[in-house]
Amino acid sequence: MIDTSENLIIIKGQIKTPEIESCQNHNGNYKIIFRNIPSAYTYKEENVLWLTDPDKPDPNNYQIISKGRTLSNIKALSIFKAGSRCYWHIRFQNGKEYDYREKDLEIIESCLGESRSKSIFEYLKKVADANELKADDGTKLLAKQYEKIHFIANNRAIAVYLNPQKYKMQTQTASTLIFPFGCNASQQKAVQAAFENQISVVQGPPGTGKTQTILNIIANILVRGKTVQVVSNNNSAIVNVLEKLSKYDMGFIVALLGSTANKEKFIETQEEEKQYP
Repeated sequence: MIDTSENLIIIKGQIKTPEIESCQNHNGNYKIIFRNIPSAYTYKEENVLWLTDPDKPDPNNYQIISKGRTLSNIKALSIFKAGSRCYWHIRFQNGKEYDYREKDLEIIESCLGESRSKSIFEYLKKVADANELKADDGTKLLAKQYEKIHFIANNRAIAVYLNPQKYKMQTQTASTLIFPFGCNASQQKAVQAAFENQISVVQGPPGTGKTQTILNIIANILVRGKTVQVVSNNNSAIVNVLEKLSKYDMGFIVALLGSTANKEKFIETQEEEKQYP
């Protein structure tokens, strides 16, 4: 029986490994016996591609998406290479296994798979563990959040922070921006910088319009059909943003979360969605 984690057989452009019982090369021709079929089939060598010696990376270092669905519970990966083409054999925790053409997958690699980024991240975890911020039961809040992180996509801003020598900051040209909350020249520049750079820092003394800038950034994110998370170590700063949005009758777009009480209150105040025939 063919070991599908070590072999991948393509016949006339179609992956056939799971269907094959045995495969042998005789004088330039392949003699192939398929499962549950007693007779052997002979194929010319040019019609068969038999790949071996796959790479076997740690599946925890990859996020793999097939047809818009993220594949989960992956036990093992085998990556077969044929020139510029790659094929992925994926074995799942439930024992099932499938073969994919790499071009049919969206593959995101974790930066934690390489040593430098992992080393820096482990240092940050130790710093978080030393932080004195604790819950009422003594749980170290920051350290607890770090323990939940096992995958960091290499196209995220934090990957640049962890290893700037390998990953480069991404920039792009901002499309048309809107300023429904008004702005001056410096605020306009700040909003534009936020959409052109992977990381953008806006700072200034009280009264210089930082909250107004945040509101315009939020507006531009929403108009693009995306969501945004606003966080702060100061609850009053978040409430301030909510109050400003509510002033313009836009408070309904906000879910004020953070504490358990806030989450429960948000859920309790949601109206049941009505279904119409």
